[in-house]
Amino acid sequence: MKMPSFEVTLIPLVPGVNLPGVASARTRREIPSGRGVQEECLPFTAASALGLLIPSPIEFGLCAPEDLPSGCRAFRSPLNRPGSDGQYADPRAFFVFDRPDCRFRGNAYEFQEIPGPGSQQSTIREPGISFFDREDQQDLFKLHLPYIWRTAESIDTLFLPLLNRPGNRPEALAGLVETDWYASPVNLVLRKTAGAFHVRIGDPVAQAVFIPRDLRRPSVEVAASHARIAREARKGLVEWDRQHAASENAYKILARSRHGHIENDSAE
Repeated sequence: MKMPSFEVTLIPLVPGVNLPGVASARTRREIPSGRGVQEECLPFTAASALGLLIPSPIEFGLCAPEDLPSGCRAFRSPLNRPGSDGQYADPRAFFVFDRPDCRFRGNAYEFQEIPGPGSQQSTIREPGISFFDREDQQDLFKLHLPYIWRTAESIDTLFLPLLNRPGNRPEALAGLVETDWYASPVNLVLRKTAGAFHVRIGDPVAQAVFIPRDLRRPSVEVAASHARIAREARKGLVEWDRQHAASENAYKILARSRHGHIENDSAE
């Protein structure tokens, strides 16, 4: 089934915020020479180029108190309190930097021009980094995105860890949001790294792909060995082995012949 293209609408709630952009198949700045690099694998690059890359709207991180960068604001989770020995369960501290151009100060955004009672307008404060209040979730924290997502009817947004992109950064947990109606900004749930990390404004932190709601729950059928589709699949396997033996780029050639071409900036 061929799905039509569609638009994703983003509604910024603060000025100057870094917004998601179309993901690229290129996952590394420098691609090693020679055969066998991952960028030559079409399934790898096709996955990397799915959907949108979500950049961090703020500069934040986690490190030992003595390593806090100059000019930052440091804080800890309310549940990360000193024990009887005066030591914190996690000795590290979070930090953020103010971003006045984005109305972000003191780990909080200001959403202005929000409709209030009657004709009045109000201001809403929304955190940049927040925490869970359960002891079993202290390895997690939330990164708030100061914009609202809107997709076409019955199109959900699946928020994922970055696909095939290496780096020392907190990993996003997967979450599915019905963005055709959800009225609030999305908060990414991230898992702390074992060591220190420093995320700068614009650094990619997660990836968003889009799923028609009707395709959430597929049924599964196992083909009988005598069924026509099973016989054709076995014949196709033999033909595939022949084509792959003739060219290591067989998958890429066949995919492009079937779909016209697949645009990406992977290595050739």
